[in-house]
Amino acid sequence: MITVEKCTEHLAGMVRIPTVSNAELAKMDFSKFQQLHDYLRVSYPLIHQKLKLEIIGRAGLLYSWKGTGKSDQLPLVLIAHQDVVPEGDLSLWKYPPYEGVVAEGKLWGRGTTDCKCNMMSILEAVEHLLETGFQPGYDLYIGFGYNEEVMGGEGPAAGLIVDTLRDRGVKPGCVIDECGGVSKGNRMGYEGMIASIVVAEKGYSDFELYVEHKGGHSSVPPKDSAMKLLAQAIIAVEENQFPYRITESVKANVEASARLSDDEKSLLLRDVEGNWDKLLPIIEQDPYLSALFHTTTAITMASGSEQANILPQRASVIINCRALEGDTLEVIQEHFEDIVPQGVKVRLVKGGNPPRASKLHSHGYDLIQSICEENYPGIVTIPGYMLGGTDSRYYSDICENVYRFGSFLSEGNWGPAHAANECIPVDILTTGPEFFVKFITRY
Repeated sequence: MITVEKCTEHLAGMVRIPTVSNAELAKMDFSKFQQLHDYLRVSYPLIHQKLKLEIIGRAGLLYSWKGTGKSDQLPLVLIAHQDVVPEGDLSLWKYPPYEGVVAEGKLWGRGTTDCKCNMMSILEAVEHLLETGFQPGYDLYIGFGYNEEVMGGEGPAAGLIVDTLRDRGVKPGCVIDECGGVSKGNRMGYEGMIASIVVAEKGYSDFELYVEHKGGHSSVPPKDSAMKLLAQAIIAVEENQFPYRITESVKANVEASARLSDDEKSLLLRDVEGNWDKLLPIIEQDPYLSALFHTTTAITMASGSEQANILPQRASVIINCRALEGDTLEVIQEHFEDIVPQGVKVRLVKGGNPPRASKLHSHGYDLIQSICEENYPGIVTIPGYMLGGTDSRYYSDICENVYRFGSFLSEGNWGPAHAANECIPVDILTTGPEFFVKFITRY
C-alpha cells in the first residue's frame, strides 16, 4: 500500500546519502552511490527479487521487468537520476541538507525535488504493483543515471544505459523522465490547474574561447595582450547573438500557455507567426521569452594568470550555450569562429546537439493527459518546453515519444532545486507513485 509515511521514510533515506556528482569521475565518491544501492535493496525488496538489475558504467542502475507478451505496446522506460548538486553554503540551510529532516510539513534536503523524489515515485509504484501480483503485458525498464547534474561529465551514464538498450534491440514506445508535472498557475498568470508534459528541450554545450600568448611581466605589457584579444572576443559574442526564430515545439508551448490569459502580450502570443513583427520587441525585453526563441550564449567562466603582476600565457572564457533545434554543435562553433578576432581560438569542451522534439500526441502523451484529467477535473494540458537539459535527451535517439513529466502536484511551495533549503511537501508525496501505478497498469 502506498502511504505518505512510507513515501516520506524512503525519500528521506535517499536524501541522507549524499550522492554528489562531479564532471570529473575521479572526484566522485562512488561509495555513496553503493550505499544508496544498498538502501534501495532493503527498501524495495520485491523489486530486487522480481526484476533483473544491472550496474551500468560506474553506478548506473538498469532494472528490467519482463512482460507477459499479452500487450502489443512497445516497451516503457521510466528514468530519473541518482546524483545531486553540492549543498553549497551550509549556513544558508534552515535544516541540514543530508539529514532528511521532516519539519513544517515538508521534507528538507538536497535531492528532495531534484530528483530523488522521482526515483522514489517510480520505485514505490512498482513495489506496490508487485505486492498486488501485477505483471505488465509489455516489457518495462527503469534507468537511473549518476551524472545528470554535470550534463554527463566525462561519460554520460544515461548514454551508457541507452547504448545497452540499443545493443539489445530495445525500441521503447514511451520514455518518461523528470520535470513537467501538475501545478497551479503558470508564467502567463493563469491560476487554474495545469499539466505540463514537456516534449522538447534545448541542446547543451560548453565552448571555450582562448588566446595563447608569450606572457611576461606586467610592467612591460604588449600592445595586444591575451586579455585584450579575449575581451574583444567577448564583446563580439555579446553583440552577435543568434537570431530569433520560431520552432514548432516552442510555438506549441507558447500558444497553448497564452490561451489561458487575456493580457495584451498573451493575445499576441496566441498566434506567434501572425504577430511575429509585433512580438519581436517584446521578446527582446523578456529574458524568458528571449531564451525560448533563440540559441543563447552565456559567458560563465574566465581564467588568466595566477598572479596580478604576471601576463597570462593562456587566457580563456567558457561560453555555455543552450541551442534550439537546428543549431548544431558545428553551427555554433562556426558562428563563434566567424565573429571572434584573429588569434582567438574556439574549442568545444563538451555538449550535444538538441534532441528531436517528441510527438504532441501518442499513446503515452494521451495517457498522461487522461490520467491528469481524471485526477484533477478541469485541468488544462500544455505541451511543455525546457530551457535546461535532462537525461532524457539521450533516449530521443531510440524513442520518438520521450516525455518529461514529474507526476507530482506542485502548488508553488517547494524549496528551490540547486539552492539552499530544497524541500518538498510531504502531503503530496503519494501523488507521484499513484500516477505511475495508473500509467503502468493502463499503458
